[in-house]
Amino acid sequence: MTTVVSVNSLSVAYRSGGRDVPVVHDVSLEVAKGRTLALVGESGSGKSTVAATLLGHLRHGSRITDGSVHVDGQDVFALSARELRRLRGGTVAMVAQNAGHALTPTMRIGAQIEEAGGEVPVIDLLDQVRLPRPAELARRYPHELSGGQQQRVAIAMAIAARPKVLVLDEPTTGLDVVTQRSVLDLIAALRDELGLAAVLVSHDLGVVAHMADEVCVLKSGRIVESAPTRTLFAQPQDPYTRRLLASVPRLDDAGLAIVDELGERTVRSKASVPADAPVAVSAQAVTIDYGSTRAVHGVGFEVRRGEILALVGESGSGKSTLAWTLAGLRTPSGGTLRHDEGDLARPAGKRPLTLRRRVQLVFQNADTSLNPRRSVGDAVRRPLRFFGTAPDRAQAAEQARRLIADVRLDPAFADRLPAQLSGGQRQRIGIARALAGEPDVLIADEITTALDVSVQAEVLRLLDDLRRERDLACLFISHDLAVVRGIADRVVVLRHGVVVEEGPTEAVFTAPGHPYTRRLMAAALEPDPDAAPPADETADWADDTDTTGMWTDQGAGHRVRRWRPVTSGPLNTPVAEGVS
Repeated sequence: MTTVVSVNSLSVAYRSGGRDVPVVHDVSLEVAKGRTLALVGESGSGKSTVAATLLGHLRHGSRITDGSVHVDGQDVFALSARELRRLRGGTVAMVAQNAGHALTPTMRIGAQIEEAGGEVPVIDLLDQVRLPRPAELARRYPHELSGGQQQRVAIAMAIAARPKVLVLDEPTTGLDVVTQRSVLDLIAALRDELGLAAVLVSHDLGVVAHMADEVCVLKSGRIVESAPTRTLFAQPQDPYTRRLLASVPRLDDAGLAIVDELGERTVRSKASVPADAPVAVSAQAVTIDYGSTRAVHGVGFEVRRGEILALVGESGSGKSTLAWTLAGLRTPSGGTLRHDEGDLARPAGKRPLTLRRRVQLVFQNADTSLNPRRSVGDAVRRPLRFFGTAPDRAQAAEQARRLIADVRLDPAFADRLPAQLSGGQRQRIGIARALAGEPDVLIADEITTALDVSVQAEVLRLLDDLRRERDLACLFISHDLAVVRGIADRVVVLRHGVVVEEGPTEAVFTAPGHPYTRRLMAAALEPDPDAAPPADETADWADDTDTTGMWTDQGAGHRVRRWRPVTSGPLNTPVAEGVS
């Protein structure tokens, strides 16, 4: 096979305090035409730095201290500025983590693809990445597309000039399981069709198992293990690799995994929620509209003290809309939403202070929810003063340090800025800030989406510990079904704002009754290249509710929305991604 990418003894460092700080040490790798190499490791391992060198990119202040990078026979860092511009896009193209940020919001999609260069017509490119109605879509702006559609547009721009190498930097982070599966299958098909060499950067080992032919595991800038994918997943040699693989949640875990230094995993049993535990928050027939569009249709649920209820479904299913409404950031159009302190259908600003503090939200991205110019201690102190749980500055400072300790961080972190903390540490600060109001209902909206597997495991265990210690009711929103299986006591499955299945987690995962639930499970990616889908893809279906009833009772609180199989027709077939 023809080698397209060759990295030889690469070392990279940046200047700090008048000295070189190494970030990549003696890395060597090769990628052949039609093959995919995955770079995996925790944040700070150097995987993104190595991938960026294929395009001649180095972080400001960084430099290569040794080694070389060759792409298609060219020494990347020996190229002139003009030759480097020709390399980027023409020979090497990148698909970034967040296509929404990579696309220009004021330009139409077609114009952006034309700007990427190449001789392939825009409509043909959009058709090649399997987007519906390409001529119509080319006239839209990025905000009019779903996340999955934006990512497909980014792929179309990357392949416009028919490059030989594709760099994929966390290409599916934040996408739901069905959209992720379709995007990955698309990338694999294009790789084979165009004969591309691909370099995949990912912390999602399910994605790596599904996509990669070879894997390089990096730790602190060094390759600690490199092997064909099946070999590495079946027989990892390095303890660090074993710990990474063991930390990944699995669909058959009946609780959260605890991993020791040698990579041995045990599964902690879930907390027992008493049958008579009081209901902390309840929703009945809730509807939520965005203008003339109904996002949530008559949803009802209850969350008891000490219980974790998970909302799952594809993007656009209404799960985050429900979370924001519960937190008072949106107002429902109908139905009731109640806490024992009062009416939650009112916006946060109109709720009594005693009610506002009882329901708190942990945001998905701690990076954007913390003020970068203020210490993290200040982020925790402010709600203490606002809710009156600390009467003066001295007590607020003391309580803030105690809360930071409660989320398993050193209280001295209170004096640090957010940029001085890791992603997992910032997410813990976000949890500490939510706890400052002494809530009994905690809303966790995709709080582990962008975290490494080991850091994700730590945050999930923390959340599980807190619900046990503080008897919290938790509404947990995630597109990662393995995470939901491990942490949630009950599950509500949403599709297009409608509940299609609900029940105890064990019952829903072992015997999913609705074809949509089975479809979600079939799309989930396990950290095993040879894993069979946990549920078969289902035939088309249609809603079958009528005046005689809406639900099929499976027993023990497990119920399924009535449906019927159909042989053809548009009644059930899922709406094309992101199209309303």
